[in-house]
Amino acid sequence: MVIMTQEPNPPIPSTQDIAERGHAIYEKKFRQEYEKTKAGKFVAINVNSAEATVGETSEEAVRLALKKDPDGLFHLERVGSPSAFEAGWFMSYARY
Repeated sequence: MVIMTQEPNPPIPSTQDIAERGHAIYEKKFRQEYEKTKAGKFVAINVNSAEATVGETSEEAVRLALKKDPDGLFHLERVGSPSAFEAGWFMSYARY
């Protein structure tokens, strides 16, 4: 009789952990080269494999990365920018 035990699934890292790991991989392996050759493009970093996938848009980078590894966990960087996206707040008021 063979008894098979099922290994528990590893815990899924938090979004903060994925971002920190992805950014560290980008800084260590890709930033120096990519800032010379891929400025303005988006890079999806697979934190499981430390592989980078480049796209013209964020959607393209993630779509291509998911084709390579549908189970991957990805962090998105924009080459040459402090963040992948900019967010802003605008306040306006009406004069009565």
